[in-house]
Amino acid sequence: MNYKNIKIENRENYAIIEIANNKNNSLDQKTLKEISHAAISFNRIKKLKCIGLKGNSKFFSPGADVKELEKLSQKKAKRINLFQDVDNLLKINIPIISFVRGYALGGGFELALSTDLIISSENAKFGFPEINLGIIPGIGGTQKTKRFTSNQNIKYLAMTGEVIDSLTAYKYGIVSQIIPDKNFENFSLSFLKKISSKPRLSLIKIKELVNLDTNFKNSLQIERKEFYKLLDSKNKKIGIKSFLTKKKPNWD
Repeated sequence: MNYKNIKIENRENYAIIEIANNKNNSLDQKTLKEISHAAISFNRIKKLKCIGLKGNSKFFSPGADVKELEKLSQKKAKRINLFQDVDNLLKINIPIISFVRGYALGGGFELALSTDLIISSENAKFGFPEINLGIIPGIGGTQKTKRFTSNQNIKYLAMTGEVIDSLTAYKYGIVSQIIPDKNFENFSLSFLKKISSKPRLSLIKIKELVNLDTNFKNSLQIERKEFYKLLDSKNKKIGIKSFLTKKKPNWD
């Protein structure tokens, strides 16, 4: 595949995927497909032991392209198998580490939650703003966050749509480490080198065992079903219009 929305690096025993889709790294279907394809390709290379996923200095990703989301109906979402590319990340055997600088919101946050570890810079911001668009997190946000934090914290984030800073995310257990921004790039590389110095099979088995959850797939399907319903709702139209016109929504 010829990548246009991401940049990749294949180093000695680890790989890096950088989201590079326009200035703010919004997630459209093409970008997600490229991330998925690159991760699957790297997973097949036996010498590679981990993958780093990052954005730019200002945005990891603020989430979905709102204009693309505006046109997305329940029927179309099902036809294009909307979630397949993000779900593919859950099938990767080797560890994936998200290095978050700046905003990781909505689908961007959910993308990071689909990986094994989240390391953030001091300026990182996290949140689920979907409720302000009349929908809910749809790429596993309400379920994947359970691997990191309490139901109370998830409800607070998803119901308020508030954005939290890196320290709060750390206190919630979502973020593993907070690194000063000036040292972030160097730390990211040294951390990938540290993980990739470990035995590949042990890394794979640790990930497999920690992630073992027979009910997780069922929970994802339930969340997905509700998300599909809201794609055709009046409130979604109100929320998108409010966002694009910068006017206060008048919910149904």
